[in-house]
Amino acid sequence: MLRNTTFGLLALLLAAANLQAALIPTYTIVKDPSAGTNFGAPEATLGAPWIGVQLSIVATAGEQVGAVDVAFTGNKLHQRWTDGDFDGVTDPTFNGAASDGRGDSHLVAPAGSPFGAGPAETNTKAGSPLTSTPGATEYGVGDLSGAWALLNPNATTNLAYIVFKKGDAPNIGITVKSADPTGNNNPVILTADFGGIFAVPEPATITMLGLALAGGLGFRRRNA
Repeated sequence: MLRNTTFGLLALLLAAANLQAALIPTYTIVKDPSAGTNFGAPEATLGAPWIGVQLSIVATAGEQVGAVDVAFTGNKLHQRWTDGDFDGVTDPTFNGAASDGRGDSHLVAPAGSPFGAGPAETNTKAGSPLTSTPGATEYGVGDLSGAWALLNPNATTNLAYIVFKKGDAPNIGITVKSADPTGNNNPVILTADFGGIFAVPEPATITMLGLALAGGLGFRRRNA
């Protein structure tokens, strides 16, 4: 009887957790040269292991997102700065279209969205395999952040299109805060919550991989 009661309480807790987790973080790989989907111009020569990924949050129970606050840290995002005002100094490219398939990381706030913070973008002007032209087009890696209100909430809220080396995914610091149109905050979403390529292998998994490699080396020695 006690065990049945415990299982019942556990089921209720899990159900409550699912209700709280109705905003699901998602990612879509838009460009992956190693799989034959190359970046668009002007970054068409940006090859593997770089990938372009669209990040979003999806409402599963009719929720509305009225505002988001997004931050990427770790200096892992590929950036392209250009001299848009022809003053000989390159400028950040904070915002753009979702899943645009190019090699520049940016937020994807809808046109006309009011920003409450940022947008802000850094570019070390180093770490990119592409050739820069100082004062005109400069490539590098950096961070990205911004907070904006959504004038027309939808089930899917696009956050950012980011370009990075595939193996760097777990090392990118991602923090997503959001609120409904009345100002109620949703649970904070972090890097690991996106899962998949963003997940850090658990210690047990790393240990198993190490044992498998060691076993393989031993087998090769015995058969050498």
